[in-house]
Amino acid sequence: MATLLFLILVPAMAACASDPCNALCLNVALGLDECLPGWGLTWEEVGAESRVDWRVQCQNDWEEVRSGLEARELPAAEDQCTDAAGDLDALQTAEDAGCAELRALYLD
Repeated sequence: MATLLFLILVPAMAACASDPCNALCLNVALGLDECLPGWGLTWEEVGAESRVDWRVQCQNDWEEVRSGLEARELPAAEDQCTDAAGDLDALQTAEDAGCAELRALYLD
């Protein structure tokens, strides 16, 4: 039974990880998790129960958007997520870990 569960979960997890928009959701959730205490906010105040809940909501939103895209539109959308992830990586190397930018993009 454990082997069967492993065979089901590993490909599913790999599919999520290979999707740049799902990966972006994870990285933004991690960034917000670092910034929320400095803002004096909790996850509940930003509409989620936890970092994981925020990530899941983000990924569900992406899946809804993705399902409405035509096949020819998907690569451009994924490119936007890849670009945003690169921008987020650059911000997180900055002195304030990009908290001001994350707040402006995701909370204000």
